[in-house]
Amino acid sequence: MKLNEFEGKRLFRKYGIPTPKGVLVTRPNQRITLKPPLAVKAQVLSGERYKGGGVIFAGSINGTSAGLKKLFNSKINGERVEKVLVEERISPLKEYYFGFSYDTESRGPVLTLSPKGGSQIGTLSRSAAGQAKPTIVPFDITLGAEPFIIREALSYAKFPSEGFNALVKIVQKLWKLFIDEYALVAEINPLFKTRDGEFIAGDAKIILDDEKLNPGERRFIEMGGDIAILASGGGASLLNIDALLRFGGRPANYTEYSGNPPAELVKNLTKRVLDRRGVKGCWVIGGTANFTDIYETMRGFLEGLKEIKPKPKYPIVIRRDGPRQEEAFLMLREIARKEGYDSHLFGSEVSMAESARIMVRAAYRKKEAGNRKQKK
Repeated sequence: MKLNEFEGKRLFRKYGIPTPKGVLVTRPNQRITLKPPLAVKAQVLSGERYKGGGVIFAGSINGTSAGLKKLFNSKINGERVEKVLVEERISPLKEYYFGFSYDTESRGPVLTLSPKGGSQIGTLSRSAAGQAKPTIVPFDITLGAEPFIIREALSYAKFPSEGFNALVKIVQKLWKLFIDEYALVAEINPLFKTRDGEFIAGDAKIILDDEKLNPGERRFIEMGGDIAILASGGGASLLNIDALLRFGGRPANYTEYSGNPPAELVKNLTKRVLDRRGVKGCWVIGGTANFTDIYETMRGFLEGLKEIKPKPKYPIVIRRDGPRQEEAFLMLREIARKEGYDSHLFGSEVSMAESARIMVRAAYRKKEAGNRKQKK
C-alpha cells in the first residue's frame, strides 16, 4: 500500500528523521498558524504531483488561503484532493536523494542514492551530459546499515564530504524504517540540506507490503529443505530466508503470517509447517511488532506444536519482540520445560540475521545455540 506524504512523514518522525513543521488540512477554511513562506501540498497518490499543479508556494496568509481553496476544488492527475499538507517552506542549499527498495534479481534490498535530488532524480536514469546516474548499492541483511558501508556508498556516489556523519545517521534511520515497517519502498526525495547544515526530509514515498496490512493473510511455498519456518512480515521475511541460506540453512518452506493474526490461524499454520518428515529445526522469526499481540500468536504456535506427532525433538528458535512479548516468553519457557521442547528464545537483543545463524548451528549441531545467553 502506498502512503500519502503526510503518512510517510509521520513514519519519518517516528524513526527520528526530521521533517518540516507542518499541519494536515482537511477543509479549505481551516485556520493556519504557521508563518509564511509555506508549501501547500495536495495529498494524492498519483505521481508527477508538482507538474500536475498539486504544490503551491505561498508567501502570505492570503496566498495560503487561496492555495487551499484552489486545491480543495481540484483534481490532480484525476485524483480528487481531500487532504492538504501545509508546511514551512525550506530554502535548501542542496537537495539529495535516498531510497531503499528490493531488487528482484538479487532478491535483496538495495540503497539508491544521488547527490542530485528533487525533480532531477526522475531524469537521472536518462542522464543528460554531465549528469550522473543514481548509485545503487546492494545491502547485505547480515550486515545491515553499518556506517562503513554507508560511507563507502556516499563516497562512490560523489557526495560532498562535509555532513557525512549526519547523512550516515539519516540512512541508518531510513533502513530501520524500511525493515521494521515491512516497507517495499522507503524514499526521501528530496532530502534538503539547509544553510545551517541540517538535513530535513522534503517529501516521503513509502510503499508498505500489503501482506503486512491484511490480518489473516498468509503465504505458503514449499522449498524442499529441512528447517521449517514461520515468519512475520512480507519483505523482511524474504530477507530472513536469504540470511538462512547464507549461513548454510535449507528452508523447508516460505511461510508468512501478517498483521495481528488470531491464535487459531497461527495454530493451523504451525501444523501445516511442522507436519512433515525430516524436519531438523523450527524457526519462528519476526521483527519488533507495533500492533501484533506476541502472546496471542505464540499461544497459537504452542497449540499447533502440541498436536505434532511424534513430539518434536529438534531445536526451536524463536526471535520475536513486541506487545506482550514478556508474557509470551514466560509461557513458552513453562511449556518447554513441561513438554521437553528444545527451545531458544530471543528478543530484539539478537538481530534477525543472527537468529538465522543460531538456527542453522542448532539444527545441524555445528555448535549449540543454548550456549548463547537468552533473553530473561
